[in-house]
Amino acid sequence: MPIAEELGVVMSPPNRIRPTRKAHQAALVVEHVSPGAINTYHDRLSAAVWVEERDIEDPEILSSLAKDLDVPSELIERVVNNDELWPAVISSMERAHAWGATGTPSWLIDNKLLVPGLQDDEFFDRVIVKMSSPSNSEDPLK
Repeated sequence: MPIAEELGVVMSPPNRIRPTRKAHQAALVVEHVSPGAINTYHDRLSAAVWVEERDIEDPEILSSLAKDLDVPSELIERVVNNDELWPAVISSMERAHAWGATGTPSWLIDNKLLVPGLQDDEFFDRVIVKMSSPSNSEDPLK
């Protein structure tokens, strides 16, 4: 993966694409119980998929990724085994789809502009400058 190599990011495309239903719910548990740890948990989920090729639908793996984040493993396992937060995940996906997001990453900027896909820093710099200009408040990409 040329971009990953350029950025010094280790990425190995998995041999098998796995669902993320349980991983999304586990992340919501971590975010609720230990909000300051959510970025660490997301990084661990990413590494589990792109580096370690682990099954992020396995409740034990999901709880092990949070073992030192002050999140009870039994809570994660119970929630993902019973799909307790699936309605919240669906609601979030519906809001994203309403904005036009069809994949990740997608960036919603100032509740005005949806940017799909991976973009470079210069693109976002231009968007921020344009959105800051009063003359372009209606259409930030003019």
